[in-house]
Amino acid sequence: MATVYHTVHYRLFSIVGANINNESLESLCRKSLDSADSAKRKLWIRPEDRFCKIAESDRQVHLNKVADLTDAIIGEMCLIQENDLQALLSSKASTVKLSKITTAGVYNLDERTAPTGTQFVRGMAYWMAIGNHLFFVKTHGMTAEFMHFYFSWLFQVQTATLTPETGFVLKAEFDRSQLAGDIGDIRALRVSGKSAPQVTVVAPQAPAAPQGRLRRTARRVVEKAAEFEQAVPIVRALLGPDRAESLVASLGKGEYLSVDASVKVMGSRSTESREQMREIANEIADWTDAKVQAEGKDGKLSGGDIILRTNMPFDLPHEGSNLLEFDHVADQLREVYGRFVKDRKIDA
Repeated sequence: MATVYHTVHYRLFSIVGANINNESLESLCRKSLDSADSAKRKLWIRPEDRFCKIAESDRQVHLNKVADLTDAIIGEMCLIQENDLQALLSSKASTVKLSKITTAGVYNLDERTAPTGTQFVRGMAYWMAIGNHLFFVKTHGMTAEFMHFYFSWLFQVQTATLTPETGFVLKAEFDRSQLAGDIGDIRALRVSGKSAPQVTVVAPQAPAAPQGRLRRTARRVVEKAAEFEQAVPIVRALLGPDRAESLVASLGKGEYLSVDASVKVMGSRSTESREQMREIANEIADWTDAKVQAEGKDGKLSGGDIILRTNMPFDLPHEGSNLLEFDHVADQLREVYGRFVKDRKIDA
């Protein structure tokens, strides 16, 4: 059986404000899918009513396979691009004059729409809700933000399981095994990965920042880190185009450009400060799968990723497939839940 490793992400669901009916993510999913139309057909058996259009975009998320396991709900979401085209390379060669001095043999490129009655899938998410715990694997263009948007639509629009005024959050959590002390002891969050240079988010002791600044700061961290995917434009902006191109030209074999940055987050060492670090870590977890390390008050870095998530193997239907075996995903996500509970990283 062909297998592939994916990151299993974790989010903790909570209602913003009073949870009058003590609803969990699992119970809300079950209640929403149990809702029936005028013909008394439940949403479980109405796939045509499980399409959600993403606001201000030409993308849709479809909840395809979804099953009640009695003690959990598992689902499969597909990200679809409307009016999408797929590039195709023809096996038929032709001779083309490409310049004044070059005539080359090439294969023709073409673009096609999906066959009638089908749509191209640009990303997948496999998820499991157990109580208020959400575990998920995402591939290609699927994001945690799209998943949050879909659950909001499912609960508040498609089924009215929640009122429009009732908000909820899906919050990433710290891995308790990677934090030697209290969250308040964190002096910096350090993000690093193969494709992006390191970004450091520093939390110094200072007067508390205005409430509205937290979201802007977290967003700047994410946006700044995204820019580092391409170091050259940053160097060009800092040094000017001529000096930047000269620097690039001087690089030897095996050398590459790297850009480091430090973003200060104002806040006292208090409950508010701890929540700031939680909020920024949550933003980073939604944006990237890169390792996030914590620098403690002693200046030492955590050994592993402080965001609660793990890697697991998943069976493929066949070698090279972009899909995962649904039943095996259920087994693996339940396994992760059991491990996290046993290791006291989450509460059952």
